[in-house]
Amino acid sequence: MARSGAEGRGVLDGAFALMEVLAHTDEVGLTRLASDAALPKATAHRLLGQLVALGAVQSHEGRYRLGPRTFRLGQAWHPARALRAAAAQPLRELAAVSGGVSLSLSVPEAGQIIVVGGMRGEVDEVFPLYSGVVLPPGSAAELVLAAAAPVPKRPAGWTEAAWAREVAGVRERGLAFDYQQCVDSLSCVAAPVHSASGQVVAAVAVTALDAKLIPPLADAVSRAASMISGRLARRPEPAPKPRRAAPAPNRAVKGFTAPTDPAADPAGAAGILLPRPRAPHRRSR
Repeated sequence: MARSGAEGRGVLDGAFALMEVLAHTDEVGLTRLASDAALPKATAHRLLGQLVALGAVQSHEGRYRLGPRTFRLGQAWHPARALRAAAAQPLRELAAVSGGVSLSLSVPEAGQIIVVGGMRGEVDEVFPLYSGVVLPPGSAAELVLAAAAPVPKRPAGWTEAAWAREVAGVRERGLAFDYQQCVDSLSCVAAPVHSASGQVVAAVAVTALDAKLIPPLADAVSRAASMISGRLARRPEPAPKPRRAAPAPNRAVKGFTAPTDPAADPAGAAGILLPRPRAPHRRSR
């Protein structure tokens, strides 16, 4: 008999489905939580009780939100350190010329496009672009990354032909544009960030509520991506960790030797040096 809900998917899967819903809302009730996480209401209630007991979720008057333990764990996530360090100054310069729009730096991760840095702005009321958020399928950032792939993977909601046309356009222009295709009322332009080897490793993007702001900002986004690529290429390689010194060999004691197989010699395993066996003396006839 097939099992449904968290029992069929796994308890951890169900718990994380609930937390994923909570990550996109301030507070939410049990009924909506269960529905959005695709879990039976009784299962959702049981899992939420366990998450509350662990401090991962908070409950107040029948409504739920993420708890302090989840926040602390999230603060320990520091993805793409070198990339974010290389992007810090170019993003500040891009923000200075782009007004109140939102800036984002995104990377591919486990089949999704995840924001790892940027500067939040006017679009937060519609779609907050904070670090850790997963971009919707077919975003401008995903187009930029797909254009660099030998065989671009088509995201959900797109036909093969439509996605192929968009990818071809990005390869020709070097930029990806999105005019309210992924999220209503939001428009975006994205450019690729290259590693020292020339591989596209990230996308930098500007997102605005006013679509008319996007074309004038395209060149600035392209320059910011080039600056990040250059800074990333100039960053020194991490120094190798020093090797631990090998233990000094035991000094030989005249007439004594340590056995090589401790299991075969308990005395040797305890660090006791045994006399070296002498060859039997043969009398000469």
